Amino acid sequence: MPSANGVSTKTQIEGLQPKATNYPVPVVSKRGQAVRGLAIQVTPAGCKSFVLRFRLLGKQKTLTLGKFPDMGIEQAISLAQAKWSDIREGRNPSDKKREERQSLTVKDLADRYILEHIKPKGEGFGMEATRIIKKHILPMMGGLSLALVGPADVSTLLFKMKATPVQANRTRSILRTMFGRAEEWELRPLGSNPVTVVKNRTVEKSRERRLTDMELKSLGETLRKSKESSVYILAVRMAILAGMRKGEIAVCRWTWVDLEAGEIRIPPEFHKTGRKTGKIRVVHLCEALVAHLKATPQTLGCPFVVPGKPRVDKEGKALPWEPIVALQAPWERIRDAAGLAPRDEKTDEYLNEENNPGWHDLRRTFASVGADLGLKGFVGELLGHAEATVTDIYTRAAAEPLHEAAEKIGARIEGILSGSIDPEKEAEDRKKAKETRIQKV
Repeated sequence: MPSANGVSTKTQIEGLQPKATNYPVPVVSKRGQAVRGLAIQVTPAGCKSFVLRFRLLGKQKTLTLGKFPDMGIEQAISLAQAKWSDIREGRNPSDKKREERQSLTVKDLADRYILEHIKPKGEGFGMEATRIIKKHILPMMGGLSLALVGPADVSTLLFKMKATPVQANRTRSILRTMFGRAEEWELRPLGSNPVTVVKNRTVEKSRERRLTDMELKSLGETLRKSKESSVYILAVRMAILAGMRKGEIAVCRWTWVDLEAGEIRIPPEFHKTGRKTGKIRVVHLCEALVAHLKATPQTLGCPFVVPGKPRVDKEGKALPWEPIVALQAPWERIRDAAGLAPRDEKTDEYLNEENNPGWHDLRRTFASVGADLGLKGFVGELLGHAEATVTDIYTRAAAEPLHEAAEKIGARIEGILSGSIDPEKEAEDRKKAKETRIQKV
């Protein structure tokens, strides 16, 4: 509890209870000396902030310094003392803070958002959000003044993305969260989120995109001839031969890979459903993918199966590797070369961008081939879904049937990719067999 003079410790501040109205409690130093004008303000909702109260030109003013516990007592005292130098000279420190806000851009917010909102969630999470920020938000809004961004700016961006409704909706959602954090960080006034009044959400169509056998054949030919880095090609194979998510591929470490057992064991904190279940995700590998992994040399000093770029500090000292985030661009080049995303010859624009296969469609193709082979009951478990069907519960009890199912799916896909299975010949054989049956009848 606070002393008669005020609060001087973190424990005392934590013990302050909300009241019906805002109330300030003076902050004192460890020596028991009051810090002029500094107080901890508690709102009815329980939010606690350090504030500096002062008089300037005969008027009482209050300046919020920072929220507790993000800002500590010593930091608040130091900042308050610095602000008094401005006040003594007749300058309002609030004006200086306002000027600093006015100089911020959307790019400044985006940089902080990535650093403080996305990265703390862990490797593998938020990669798509980071990609959308860099590809869609920054080119259009990055240079805008953060303080002046309004609903019209958001609407203009989303209107230009109307041809890609899924991406537009994801962009809107990210912007709403970004500007919400801007209010929390006191970079914009409370209640000023420009996205909340933008109601024109684009209707998304249910997506059932998978690669057909002929598209798999074309993809296989492209992969064999591609000049893309071998690590990018390996990433594509991990998605389509094992049904792995892009984020799982990006964070996958060699220490998780057991090639003898034909498994990748992903810890709970590194895969989507692990946050819900707390369980390791076991990825069962077909023989073809095991062979590709065995043929992949490990990058010296890098823990990741698909390495990103090495990092160094300003002095040239090596820093720990980070997961790769540049998988979208090489996949787009690969799929374009394979003819999976047709373009208009005159404008070079995609003819149907919403139908272009993405990373998740590689995973969906793995699942669809499994269903084609009569293995639908195993697919959910192989994909690492959190929802459990009755069949899933039984398959969890025995890894062998799951591994056999993964082998059948992977062998089928690899056969088409490698050219050992010709879908055109299969179609012709089915046609002849059907004609033969009809003739016998």
